[in-house]
Amino acid sequence: MDDTTKLQIGGRLREKRENAGYTRERLGELCGLSPRFIANVEYGDSTLSVDSLMTVCRVLSCSSDYLLFGNSLNVEAWAETSSKLSQLDIAYQPAVNKAVQGIIETIIKAERRRL
Repeated sequence: MDDTTKLQIGGRLREKRENAGYTRERLGELCGLSPRFIANVEYGDSTLSVDSLMTVCRVLSCSSDYLLFGNSLNVEAWAETSSKLSQLDIAYQPAVNKAVQGIIETIIKAERRRL
């Protein structure tokens, strides 16, 4: 992993930790990691193992995609749609899944044509 990527991951970790209101010491306690190690990751001097990454993501309630790549799911953007779907009887789930899959395939085809 290159130094730039390590720094980006460390910056996202620091952002999530600070947004959660945790000090490095507190995050370390919750994750079973030393505060120095967390600082080293934030400064781009160390990397997280898969086990540590999973633990940190659980504690900070974030996805590994976000920490590693900066990709995040925008749950709020889909809240209205999710709310509407949750009102349906579970019996409609197969039909809704099929319809959503069709929509996704149509969007992907349109994106491919656009490129």
